[in-house]
Amino acid sequence: MRLPLQASVVITITFALLEISTRLVWWQRDCLALQDRMICLLPAPILTDEQREILEIFEQREREGKNFDQFDPVLGWSIRPNSRTIENGTPYESNEIGVRAERSYALLPPPGVTRIAVFGPSFAHADDVALSDSWPYLLEQSRPDLEVMNWGVGGYGTDQSFLRYTTQGAAYAPHVVIIAYEEDNIRRNVNRYRPFVHAQTGMPLTKPVFIPKSDGLQLLENPFRSLAALRDAALKNPSYFLDIVCPHDLFCVRERYQPLPLDSLFTYRLLRTLVFEMHYQGKLPYLSTWRDSYADPFQVEVTLRLLTEFAQTVRENGSIPLVLMFAYRPTFEEYAAGSPPMYQDLIDQLLQRDIPVLDLTPEFVAANHESRDFTGYFAPGGHYNEAGNQVVSNAVLAYLCRENILTGCSPQS
Repeated sequence: MRLPLQASVVITITFALLEISTRLVWWQRDCLALQDRMICLLPAPILTDEQREILEIFEQREREGKNFDQFDPVLGWSIRPNSRTIENGTPYESNEIGVRAERSYALLPPPGVTRIAVFGPSFAHADDVALSDSWPYLLEQSRPDLEVMNWGVGGYGTDQSFLRYTTQGAAYAPHVVIIAYEEDNIRRNVNRYRPFVHAQTGMPLTKPVFIPKSDGLQLLENPFRSLAALRDAALKNPSYFLDIVCPHDLFCVRERYQPLPLDSLFTYRLLRTLVFEMHYQGKLPYLSTWRDSYADPFQVEVTLRLLTEFAQTVRENGSIPLVLMFAYRPTFEEYAAGSPPMYQDLIDQLLQRDIPVLDLTPEFVAANHESRDFTGYFAPGGHYNEAGNQVVSNAVLAYLCRENILTGCSPQS
């Protein structure tokens, strides 16, 4: 009996010393740099301290009516009507219905005017440039018989753009609906909580998604109807948060966030973290490259169905759809070197379904006169600058003329 007792005492003392040393190493910190790698103790918080502060400021500014972006129980987030702000030196504004404009638009377009409605993410909204340099504004100013309503919202997936069209924009009876698509949309379309796919996001909010159902799609509404409900679930009941968000969020790695009974022991948390790191080897599933996403049949299928249903709904409402493909600089460079865009198969399938597509990548390559340096078209924030927005405006105008959607075009259009 004496030997087992001594062994148990040694084990207890060893564990206590290990626990004390682990607590000292990780005291008042969640992450530690080890050999050029950052190791963060599990479970990771669903809301980091920085994101909690973002939400607190967001809520305060929303109560004061000062937000440019606002929480939206249906869309996740949207643009507050009659709002102005300056971000990184760029002014942004919205009119009384929350579109980017300084003017108002009647519910129905005036006689003799072709109304175009633009839906999509930040490249539709034209982030990083002033209103007067944004491509929807330039397009509107190109002809007196054009109206261009910019319904774009930064960070949107195709799902949110579709819902913004059906719940808000369709009532304005546009003749043409431009469905702006940027390369990251393929990920956003299978993501419910933005930090799961973009950990450093300044928008720690949830969103609706569509899931495949038979030959169509089924809407899963935004899981939280208020900021308070989202914050409380993330902080006070993380298991509940994960229960309702993770099943249809491709980027949720649940074991990274799931609290467990022994998490009060730092030694256990460290062991759990090391096992997790060895299992994933520092690379979480699906968080690799956009090219990998475009090679994933599930992500492609969801996106293809979304764009198809969006375009079909536009047609059912008597409007003309156009999917406008926005690419990032590496895609321009690869295309100029002879490689097709990673989303080319998506374009081919859309065209097979009789959905019009205008890919901006060839337009930029042509405008760049065969040079492979495209820095002159990008702002520091990563979006197109004034020159890039001019290329987009010119390309869309030329398309509308070429397809005889607009008449009386000049030869250079």
